[in-house]
Amino acid sequence: MSDASEQSASSPSSWFRTAFGLYLGVLVAGITASVAATQQVSDAVLAAAFVGGLATGGILGVLAARLDGDLAIRLGRSRRRRALLYLPGIPGLLGAAAATVSWSPIASTLVATGSSLALLVLGFVLGGLAQTEYVEGVTADEPTATWEWTPPGGGKVDTFVALAWLFTAFANAAGGNWSAAVVWLLIAVGWIVGGAIEGRWQTSWGADPEIRVHEAGLVKRRPFTKAFVPWDEVAHVRLHEDELVLDRGLFDVRLERSELAELEAVRETIERTLETAGADARSVP
Repeated sequence: MSDASEQSASSPSSWFRTAFGLYLGVLVAGITASVAATQQVSDAVLAAAFVGGLATGGILGVLAARLDGDLAIRLGRSRRRRALLYLPGIPGLLGAAAATVSWSPIASTLVATGSSLALLVLGFVLGGLAQTEYVEGVTADEPTATWEWTPPGGGKVDTFVALAWLFTAFANAAGGNWSAAVVWLLIAVGWIVGGAIEGRWQTSWGADPEIRVHEAGLVKRRPFTKAFVPWDEVAHVRLHEDELVLDRGLFDVRLERSELAELEAVRETIERTLETAGADARSVP
């Protein structure tokens, strides 16, 4: 591993440390409040248990991310590990209906609904940041070629969906249905955060989206995250109508001309890089 990679591994970004702290904080808070709710405590005690768990888990998460310099890279290395970040949020969603009946409103809002949806949103953010840490570790070299890229999505439709969910959240809050309000608010926040991370909206924040060709693979740089496709996973690169396709099994990479104007130049560069990578692999004794 290069010096740049070692530096990245030993010093995860402040964004990752913060996200990991929030993730662990919400997880600990949800567990703590769930245990408290089974004891039929008052809403005030339940809220205190939630806040205490949030603070404790948050501090432990930030410290763990700071002390374990390889944590981000280990999480970001594979799609399967990133998917595991969503699992803690699923049981709470499955038990939300039962919690609404058997617990007080604040318990179902904070524990069964709010914390579970928050874990799903934070899991998405944390997975993207971890993947970025990994990509920066394996692509410490300068790219051999770069192209401007417009990530798919965004526009008026995405904005309308976000506003509709926010309006639904406020309408439920005005009607006193706080559990539903929290659900719709967190769905809207997740949609907005996901759009910002993936670059679906064009803003002045973050880096300019690019497609980058490195010796190790292809990088899709979004405003706040990066995705990586190693060359040894690419079986073939081809142009299909107005779409560049990198065949890699179930997870093909597809880039349309509306996103990336110079599809032919990108294909030629990737093909040359794949040939070079194959020749280097054959030359290794």
